[in-house]
Amino acid sequence: MTGVRGAVATVLLATLAGAPAVLLAQSDEPAIVMRALDLETNGKYRDAAALFRQSLRETPTPGAILGLERVYAELGTSDSLLAPLDTLIARRPREAVYRTVQLRTLHILRRDAPLRDAFERWVREVPRDAAPYREYARLLLQSGRSTSADSVVQRGRAALGGGRELENETAQLLSAQGRWVASAAAWRRALGPAPHLAGSAAYALSATARASRDSVRAVLLAAPMEVGARHALAELELSWGRPDAAWSALESLPGDSATASLWEEFGDRASAEGQLGLARSAFVAAARVAPTRDRTLRAALAALKAGASAEALAIMPAFTGDSATDARDLLALRVQALSAAGRARDAELLVARYDRFLTPGVRASLARVVASAWVRLGDLARARGALQASGAEGDSSEAAGWIALYEGRLKDARILLKGARDQDADLALALGIVARTRSENAPEMGAAFLALARGDTVGAASRFETAAATQPEAASALLLGAARLQASSRRAAEAIRLWQRLVSDFADSPEAAEAELEWGRALRRSGDRGAAQAHLEHLILTAPGSALVPQARRELDLVKGIVPP
Repeated sequence: MTGVRGAVATVLLATLAGAPAVLLAQSDEPAIVMRALDLETNGKYRDAAALFRQSLRETPTPGAILGLERVYAELGTSDSLLAPLDTLIARRPREAVYRTVQLRTLHILRRDAPLRDAFERWVREVPRDAAPYREYARLLLQSGRSTSADSVVQRGRAALGGGRELENETAQLLSAQGRWVASAAAWRRALGPAPHLAGSAAYALSATARASRDSVRAVLLAAPMEVGARHALAELELSWGRPDAAWSALESLPGDSATASLWEEFGDRASAEGQLGLARSAFVAAARVAPTRDRTLRAALAALKAGASAEALAIMPAFTGDSATDARDLLALRVQALSAAGRARDAELLVARYDRFLTPGVRASLARVVASAWVRLGDLARARGALQASGAEGDSSEAAGWIALYEGRLKDARILLKGARDQDADLALALGIVARTRSENAPEMGAAFLALARGDTVGAASRFETAAATQPEAASALLLGAARLQASSRRAAEAIRLWQRLVSDFADSPEAAEAELEWGRALRRSGDRGAAQAHLEHLILTAPGSALVPQARRELDLVKGIVPP
């Protein structure tokens, strides 16, 4: 029975996904059905079945037959549905739910001849109705019988005088046949009056061949702009690994409350998949067109997570004047945004202003945020003061780890920074270098990171180079860090000197490949194509396993003029 139960679940999900909401609503069901639903929820299927059957005898409703269908599937006794269905259909021959469940049950039980007979009776007894053609075609498609489904759809179109009522099934059929562009056009017609089918459309079109994808996009993007078509395209682009294109499909929709909800749904998806920049765009757009306090808070948080602290502060809701409410709902987010924006003093003053409304745990947490802000500014004295205010946990915080690094206490820095939550480029650089040395203390290295925190890029580069002489295990990583800083400061000659040193003195290090790639790029930009080509070819030959080889090949093509710059 396991296979039958699984098949029931599959068919129910596929069918109910496109069902009218009235079939799924339970608010109008009698009390006996509500009790049966509770029993079903608690796994008491036999007891639930008894109540569903009683309801069908006394006051039959769509909810009762759908409930009985589910619990019989769980019990592996779907064939027990057929007798009560015959009685119900005889009483109410025009009730589509009973007919649909009958077709579905016969399909699950693999009784093809009775299934076909039930369809024919439905067509005969309820003429000029699209439902029998729609439901039978869906079941045939789910079984992979696209030819039979096609004949049913064509018969329905002829009987109804057109195909508008069967657009969904036509679209599904064309997808099953691999006629992607025609399927997209049919889905476009179906989505107009039924935008909630966007997920079904995207699922059906997700296997579109690459050669046809641009044509499918053109169909869904064509004027007039429609919410269902754009939503389906966004879902498709996500399935095709193009999140930026997915947001592009949605962001131009007219701004209203419905679109704002759609944007928020996209923001949730983007955030869950680590696309923080897209999540920020979606949440901010939603808050702009249909602002609510909760929506604006979500937008501010998304902006902060994406590294846009200034934008987070700009769109954050204003304080209400109720200090206790503000401390509970807004304070932490504003302090985090101020700290991320480098406004450590403002963050510190704000925490002090609301201090009497804070619990000890919240007070300590905010003190650590303020300490991190002072750390990022390189003000170690103020950072220590803030950590002292945060209690015992401050000694094991990320801020304490940065202080340890700046003071050259590498043993403590390794422990405290390893579990840091804010994984940014500065932390990646620090951990990458610290992991390369066995030293417990390295004041020169700490001074280099402190100079970098204080914005002294050139000074930091010089100190990294100095530290390389005292930390041989991490020398190549320190020199590459120095070269990157010199390059970012537009000190090309100094950067080239360091790259040259890495290539010649540390040829076996993982940093040598990056150094030679950047050296080759600099030579190409300066017009020295011959030298650039020599270095790029040397990199490809000597480090064939490097992840940078594809970039080197691209640069080599640029040098040779094979591809345009």
